[in-house]
Amino acid sequence: MKTIKEQEEGGQNTKKKGLAIVSLVCGIIGGYASTVSIIAVICGHLALNKIKKDPNLYSGKGLAIAGLILGYLGLAIGLVLGIMRGAIKSKLGL
Repeated sequence: MKTIKEQEEGGQNTKKKGLAIVSLVCGIIGGYASTVSIIAVICGHLALNKIKKDPNLYSGKGLAIAGLILGYLGLAIGLVLGIMRGAIKSKLGL
């Protein structure tokens, strides 16, 4: 019978990348809802921080970076659309 340590060493690559996946998914969705983009940015930064501190336990750096890029892009699009909406409303007197 193998010990737990032997099972962990002999098992598959069990690196955690949950935050990176959440960041990517929220970044993809965030183009349509800018509040979700905030979650993408936060999770992306948390994932990169954990990967940097313990690369043997955490992975998904590319996913986290992609989530960050999409999250920031979603925030920028939301900001531009908000400014445009305000400008249109002020022109129409609404």
